Amino acid sequence: MPRTSKVVLILLLSLVGMAGLLRLPLLPPPVARSSADTTLSGLEAQESLQEVRQEAAALMSRFVGGEITRHYWGGFTPFLDVLGIEIPPGLEAKLEVSTDNAVFSLRPRRAREHYQAEVRITSNGTRGVACRGEGAPKSFRLEGERLICPLGWVAMIDPSVDGYRK
Repeated sequence: MPRTSKVVLILLLSLVGMAGLLRLPLLPPPVARSSADTTLSGLEAQESLQEVRQEAAALMSRFVGGEITRHYWGGFTPFLDVLGIEIPPGLEAKLEVSTDNAVFSLRPRRAREHYQAEVRITSNGTRGVACRGEGAPKSFRLEGERLICPLGWVAMIDPSVDGYRK
């Protein structure tokens, strides 16, 4: 081996040794992650999303039930506190009320998923539904006697309410 290559090899091994002693990462963070770290990170993200969904489902359920009750007693309310709804710090809320419907939107600050509920007066009574999906929802539609989520969105079920019927 020529003398230059020996010197380069010794310098390279010295640098690797020093990096080990100083505990410097030799690989960039995404490459240095083990599969366990990646799996754990994914599970934490899923758990966080499930917690937000559960919280949103409870708020949406309270909104739909509260607005149906309020309408029965004289009209929709534009105030969430009247319905007993308090918005948690991680969510942004928007409430729009007209004479024939009320729409409540929740948007988490850290997730792409949005939540929206609508209560609408129909010829057969007052109907409501809570939905989740990504992006801005189109309009809710009425099929028969049911209010249906916008296309691409999914109806939410409040886990604290028993006896949910499809």
